[in-house]
Amino acid sequence: MRLLSFLAAAGVFAGSLVASAPAADAAGTCSLYVQSRISIGTPYKEITVKQGPNCAAAGVTDAAWTAIHPTKGWQAVAYFENSARTDYIDVYSDAPLGRWTWRPDYAWDASYTDVYQYTPVTDVRLASYGRVYPTRSGSKVNIKTAAMRYWAGGDRFIGWSGARGQIQYRTPGTTTWKGLKDVYSTSTGTYSYTYNTTAVREYRVVLYAVSTIWESTSPIVKK
Repeated sequence: MRLLSFLAAAGVFAGSLVASAPAADAAGTCSLYVQSRISIGTPYKEITVKQGPNCAAAGVTDAAWTAIHPTKGWQAVAYFENSARTDYIDVYSDAPLGRWTWRPDYAWDASYTDVYQYTPVTDVRLASYGRVYPTRSGSKVNIKTAAMRYWAGGDRFIGWSGARGQIQYRTPGTTTWKGLKDVYSTSTGTYSYTYNTTAVREYRVVLYAVSTIWESTSPIVKK
């Protein structure tokens, strides 16, 4: 098993690099199966990358892709040697955020014939989570929400200031969610809304994604 480290860097990028055109005598194609989304919510995680089945069909024996950040440069390399089809990379919490383009480096068969490689993209953002806390007093229901997002500098979750989302509800036993109130969190990631209803309902809060933080949906609470 080959473990490859990411550079300790921070930033945001948009993937724009593309693979060069295949040689005229190229045989078949070769794909890299890598997560389209990576959510950073721990100091470290291991990511599995695999070749697509078209690589074996093309007789690929050796191949490599490099993850490229347009302002931070090289981030990781996925190597496949001696007909290996799986590799592993390490993702650390200080990895650059944004869209990583996996640039083809080489792929060839046992006769060293070049094989065309596809260029996947991985979107790397911080993890988030939400919580909803409804309380009732008679017909008055107060719903407090909490929006949290990962802070790479301290390797922990903190309140997500300015998070946008929506408090939703549904009738127990049904599957359709309805919007109740839009959320815009305070500097500590909290929000509060009060309204009147005698109905028993299930509540959740849905937090919307931004360019550096993934969306999330809270656990359901009935009140």
